[in-house]
Amino acid sequence: MRFHFLRRGPILLATALLAAMSIIAVAKAEAGVHSDLTAVTGQGEGHVSVSPTARDRGEIFHAQVTLNVHGATPNTTFTVERFIDQPPDGICTEAGGGVVLGTFTTSQGGAGAFHFERVSPSETPGFQFDLDFHVVGDDGTVLVSDCMTVTMK
Repeated sequence: MRFHFLRRGPILLATALLAAMSIIAVAKAEAGVHSDLTAVTGQGEGHVSVSPTARDRGEIFHAQVTLNVHGATPNTTFTVERFIDQPPDGICTEAGGGVVLGTFTTSQGGAGAFHFERVSPSETPGFQFDLDFHVVGDDGTVLVSDCMTVTMK
C-alpha cells in the first residue's frame, strides 16, 4: 500500500499545485495603467501604477494607486499631486489644476513609496479620463508621469 502512495503522491501534489495556480491566475487583478516618473528638475526617478478595481461597480469608483521613487536626495519630503483631464485624448493639459494627495519622505538611500485608494462618486463603467502625477520635493526636485488614460470598471 505504501508503494502506491509514493507513486501517486507526486501526481496528486502536481495536480493540487496546478489547481491552486489556476485559481490564483483567475483572482489576479487587472494590470491597470503605468508610467515612469522622470525628473524635470532635481534628481531621482520612479514609477506610478493606477489599477481601477471592479469593487462597487457602477456605484463608486475605486482605484489602487502606488508610486515609487528612487535615486532621490535622502530625507526629502515629496508632495504627490494628481491632475485629471477631459476629454480622454492622451494629452494632459492640466487646465483644471492639481489636487494634493499627500506626502512621503525618502529614506537615507533616497527611496520612498506612496500608496492610496482613490474612491470617487460613480460614473458609468467604461467612462474614461486622462490622468498624470507630479511628485514635488522640498529640495526643488520635480518628477512627472506621462499622461495616462484610465477606464472605469
